[in-house]
Amino acid sequence: MNSKIFIDSSIFIESFKGNKVAKEILEVAVDKYEIYINDIVFSEVVFKLLGIKSGKSPLTLKKSQNIPLIVDGLRDYIELLTLSNLLMVNMEILKTSINFMKKYNLLSNDAIILSTCKYYKIELLASLDRDFESILPQENMILVNSPEILT
Repeated sequence: MNSKIFIDSSIFIESFKGNKVAKEILEVAVDKYEIYINDIVFSEVVFKLLGIKSGKSPLTLKKSQNIPLIVDGLRDYIELLTLSNLLMVNMEILKTSINFMKKYNLLSNDAIILSTCKYYKIELLASLDRDFESILPQENMILVNSPEILT
Protein backbone atom coordinates (compact mmCIF):
# COMPACT_ATOMS: atom_id res chain seq x y z
CA MET A 1 0.00 0.00 0.00
CA ASN A 2 1.26 3.48 -0.81
CA SER A 3 1.10 6.59 1.37
CA LYS A 4 -1.53 8.32 -0.76
CA ILE A 5 -5.14 8.84 0.31
CA PHE A 6 -8.00 10.41 -1.59
CA ILE A 7 -10.39 12.37 0.62
CA ASP A 8 -14.01 12.40 -0.52
CA SER A 9 -16.19 15.45 0.05
CA SER A 10 -18.19 13.62 2.74
CA ILE A 11 -15.14 13.58 5.03
CA PHE A 12 -14.55 17.32 4.68
CA ILE A 13 -18.22 18.26 4.99
CA GLU A 14 -18.93 16.02 7.98
CA SER A 15 -15.73 17.16 9.66
CA PHE A 16 -16.75 20.80 9.22
CA LYS A 17 -20.16 19.93 10.70
CA GLY A 18 -18.49 18.44 13.80
CA ASN A 19 -18.66 14.70 13.02
CA LYS A 20 -16.05 13.14 15.31
CA VAL A 21 -15.24 10.17 13.02
CA ALA A 22 -14.74 12.41 9.99
CA LYS A 23 -12.55 14.81 12.01
CA GLU A 24 -10.36 11.96 13.26
CA ILE A 25 -10.00 10.47 9.77
CA LEU A 26 -8.98 13.86 8.42
CA GLU A 27 -6.51 14.49 11.26
CA VAL A 28 -4.79 11.11 10.86
CA ALA A 29 -4.77 11.41 7.07
CA VAL A 30 -3.23 14.89 7.13
CA ASP A 31 -0.62 13.73 9.65
CA LYS A 32 0.43 10.46 8.01
CA TYR A 33 -0.50 10.50 4.32
CA GLU A 34 -0.27 12.48 1.12
CA ILE A 35 -3.77 13.96 0.75
CA TYR A 36 -5.44 14.09 -2.66
CA ILE A 37 -8.68 15.54 -4.00
CA ASN A 38 -10.00 16.40 -7.44
CA ASP A 39 -12.04 19.33 -8.68
CA ILE A 40 -15.27 17.38 -8.05
CA VAL A 41 -14.49 17.22 -4.32
CA PHE A 42 -13.54 20.91 -4.20
CA SER A 43 -16.77 21.90 -5.93
CA GLU A 44 -18.99 19.64 -3.80
CA VAL A 45 -17.47 20.88 -0.55
CA VAL A 46 -17.66 24.58 -1.42
CA PHE A 47 -21.24 24.21 -2.75
CA LYS A 48 -22.35 22.42 0.43
CA LEU A 49 -20.55 24.91 2.70
CA LEU A 50 -22.34 27.82 1.02
CA GLY A 51 -25.63 26.31 2.16
CA ILE A 52 -24.46 25.24 5.61
CA LYS A 53 -22.87 28.56 6.52
CA SER A 54 -25.64 30.75 5.12
CA GLY A 55 -28.67 28.66 6.03
CA LYS A 56 -29.89 29.24 2.47
CA SER A 57 -29.64 27.31 -0.74
CA PRO A 58 -26.67 28.21 -2.93
CA LEU A 59 -29.10 29.15 -5.73
CA THR A 60 -30.88 31.59 -3.40
CA LEU A 61 -27.49 33.10 -2.55
CA LYS A 62 -26.73 33.50 -6.23
CA LYS A 63 -30.04 35.21 -6.96
CA SER A 64 -29.55 37.62 -4.06
CA GLN A 65 -25.89 38.16 -5.05
CA ASN A 66 -24.68 37.15 -1.58
CA ILE A 67 -22.13 34.52 -2.59
CA PRO A 68 -19.15 36.91 -2.13
CA LEU A 69 -20.21 37.60 1.49
CA ILE A 70 -20.42 33.90 2.33
CA VAL A 71 -17.20 32.96 0.51
CA ASP A 72 -15.25 35.40 2.68
CA GLY A 73 -16.43 33.43 5.73
CA LEU A 74 -15.28 30.15 4.19
CA ARG A 75 -11.62 31.14 4.03
CA ASP A 76 -10.42 28.65 6.71
CA TYR A 77 -12.34 25.78 5.15
CA ILE A 78 -11.09 26.54 1.67
CA GLU A 79 -7.56 26.81 3.05
CA LEU A 80 -7.76 23.22 4.29
CA LEU A 81 -8.94 22.07 0.86
CA THR A 82 -6.06 23.87 -0.83
CA LEU A 83 -3.55 22.03 1.35
CA SER A 84 -4.51 18.89 -0.55
CA ASN A 85 -2.85 17.81 -3.77
CA LEU A 86 -5.21 18.43 -6.67
CA LEU A 87 -5.53 15.66 -9.22
CA MET A 88 -6.61 16.69 -12.69
CA VAL A 89 -9.51 14.91 -14.34
CA ASN A 90 -8.85 13.98 -17.95
CA MET A 91 -10.81 12.33 -20.76
CA GLU A 92 -9.62 8.84 -19.83
CA ILE A 93 -10.93 9.33 -16.29
CA LEU A 94 -14.26 10.57 -17.61
CA LYS A 95 -14.61 7.61 -20.00
CA THR A 96 -13.78 5.17 -17.21
CA SER A 97 -16.30 6.89 -14.95
CA ILE A 98 -19.08 6.09 -17.43
CA ASN A 99 -18.13 2.41 -17.15
CA PHE A 100 -18.23 2.65 -13.36
CA MET A 101 -21.66 4.27 -13.53
CA LYS A 102 -22.93 1.32 -15.57
CA LYS A 103 -21.10 -1.36 -13.58
CA TYR A 104 -21.93 -0.11 -10.08
CA ASN A 105 -25.00 2.11 -10.52
CA LEU A 106 -23.01 5.15 -9.33
CA LEU A 107 -23.90 8.79 -9.77
CA SER A 108 -21.47 10.71 -11.96
CA ASN A 109 -19.50 12.49 -9.21
CA ASP A 110 -18.85 9.26 -7.28
CA ALA A 111 -17.88 7.51 -10.52
CA ILE A 112 -15.42 10.29 -11.37
CA ILE A 113 -13.92 10.07 -7.87
CA LEU A 114 -13.50 6.30 -8.16
CA SER A 115 -12.06 6.65 -11.66
CA THR A 116 -9.65 9.34 -10.47
CA CYS A 117 -8.36 7.04 -7.74
CA LYS A 118 -7.89 4.18 -10.17
CA TYR A 119 -6.13 6.35 -12.76
CA TYR A 120 -3.67 7.76 -10.21
CA LYS A 121 -3.26 4.38 -8.44
CA ILE A 122 -4.57 5.57 -5.08
CA GLU A 123 -5.71 2.57 -3.04
CA LEU A 124 -7.17 4.42 -0.04
CA LEU A 125 -10.42 6.35 -0.37
CA ALA A 126 -11.62 8.15 2.75
CA SER A 127 -15.39 8.51 2.56
CA LEU A 128 -18.53 8.18 4.62
CA ASP A 129 -20.50 7.47 1.44
CA ARG A 130 -21.97 3.98 1.80
CA ASP A 131 -22.09 3.56 -1.99
CA PHE A 132 -18.38 2.73 -1.89
CA GLU A 133 -18.64 -0.07 0.73
CA SER A 134 -19.26 -2.94 -1.67
CA ILE A 135 -17.50 -1.38 -4.66
CA LEU A 136 -14.00 -0.67 -3.37
CA PRO A 137 -13.11 -4.27 -2.48
CA GLN A 138 -14.02 -5.25 -6.05
CA GLU A 139 -11.58 -2.60 -7.29
CA ASN A 140 -8.78 -3.69 -4.90
CA MET A 141 -9.16 -0.51 -2.92
CA ILE A 142 -9.73 0.21 0.76
CA LEU A 143 -12.58 2.32 2.10
CA VAL A 144 -11.44 4.46 5.01
CA ASN A 145 -14.58 5.12 7.01
CA SER A 146 -13.02 5.00 10.47
CA PRO A 147 -9.72 6.37 11.79
CA GLU A 148 -8.62 2.92 13.01
CA ILE A 149 -8.14 1.81 9.40
CA LEU A 150 -5.34 4.37 9.06
CA THR A 151 -3.46 3.46 12.24
